[in-house]
Amino acid sequence: MFRHLSFLCFVLAMIVPSMTFAASKEEKGDKVGKIRAASEEAKRRSGSCDEGPDWQVPKGALFSHDCFKTGKGGYVQLQLKGDAEDRITIGERSLVYIYDWLDATGDKGYRIKSDIKKGLMAFRAEKNKGHEAEFRTGTAAASIRGTEGAIGFDGNKSMFAGLKNGKLAVRDTVTGDSLFVGAGETVVGREKFVVLKLQSSGDAVFALKLLEIISDTTKSLDELKGLIEAADKEYQKSLQASAATEDSEKNDDAEKMANLNVPGVSYTSYDSLRCVANVSVSNMQKGTDARLSALMDGSPLSEVVVKRNMPKRFSLRSGVHEYEFVVENDAGKNSVKKTLGCYPMKPFSVKVFGKSHEYIQVPPAPPSVPDDDGLISQTLQFQIRLPENDPSFLNKVTVRQNGKIVLQERLSQIENLDYQIQMDFKRGTKNRVVVEVVHKSGFVVKASKLYEVAK
Repeated sequence: MFRHLSFLCFVLAMIVPSMTFAASKEEKGDKVGKIRAASEEAKRRSGSCDEGPDWQVPKGALFSHDCFKTGKGGYVQLQLKGDAEDRITIGERSLVYIYDWLDATGDKGYRIKSDIKKGLMAFRAEKNKGHEAEFRTGTAAASIRGTEGAIGFDGNKSMFAGLKNGKLAVRDTVTGDSLFVGAGETVVGREKFVVLKLQSSGDAVFALKLLEIISDTTKSLDELKGLIEAADKEYQKSLQASAATEDSEKNDDAEKMANLNVPGVSYTSYDSLRCVANVSVSNMQKGTDARLSALMDGSPLSEVVVKRNMPKRFSLRSGVHEYEFVVENDAGKNSVKKTLGCYPMKPFSVKVFGKSHEYIQVPPAPPSVPDDDGLISQTLQFQIRLPENDPSFLNKVTVRQNGKIVLQERLSQIENLDYQIQMDFKRGTKNRVVVEVVHKSGFVVKASKLYEVAK
């Protein structure tokens, strides 16, 4: 039987603009993919999972030897190199280290290896492409090939792995014993393993409940089995109830719309970088037409004639505005309102006033006058130059002195584009001040200045 467990997991993702990561080339491993999305509760560190000051917001490329940690509600979505369909999501309250990457496994695939310290992951590995994923915790190891599911580990001695499809091999690295978990199965372990048939196996949302259950150290493995089976039934009931309610609401709406012969309009999605919104027209009667229009802050933007059920894309204006999309025919009209932000990726600059290397020579204070422990005060003045000249387009402004944050403002805290900040320097030191500005489009601009103070 298995005496130790380990875990890892792969899942879905979305695009995040890349930015420079602070680790050196020596600390980074091979590039193995990219970070598609990450919450503010997520951090990354190159080289190890040790505690330290150099944890960064995960963005840009994904490397072997990267470590990720997430807090409550946090997540990191990764896309693996070579396949858009191969994705990993690291869930909340997790600590995961990607320790190795092989670019080929003999059949033009790849192999990625990860060490799951604790937490939850979901995964999807494309079938029939030779790709493999290996993971470990403690003295147990597992590997997948062409699989979709989720895995969790409480960081102590309990784990689970559930599959929607494919096959997962789990091996005890001490005894060499192994077992296979197939589609619709979940293996749960605490000193020994038990395999359960669950309708919710591999479901990423259900996996959160599973991790909560196995983390209860007061329960035996048999008690955990009963709790998990009950949770599976309850989760399936909630899915069925939700689907029934949604179908009922759709049917009611469709019946009302058909009786009135009024077309419907619904908002589907929008892209804040490309500045477009997508809406959909429904319930168009055969042989009729309707007018579909868009308004911004109450003012007309555009209008088209539609003759059938169809999607339609409208261009948005720069900034944050309230949009209304209206469809109308002789029988009546329907509309939907949305407040949307448009932040096109436009180059901007940060101007730091004065010389880029400023040498400060201040005579020592007379013996009778205190010199504030030798601190020299200087005013850092910089200006953020945006094409729109509007601070609402900014996501974050950070000022660091020798790597330490001395000022950070986010979103609504950013009220102007001109800054004057008092900086304190010690005599006989060099001080590098870096200003970093992040646009809501993801575009990042940095500017720096060196202050050298004489003794």
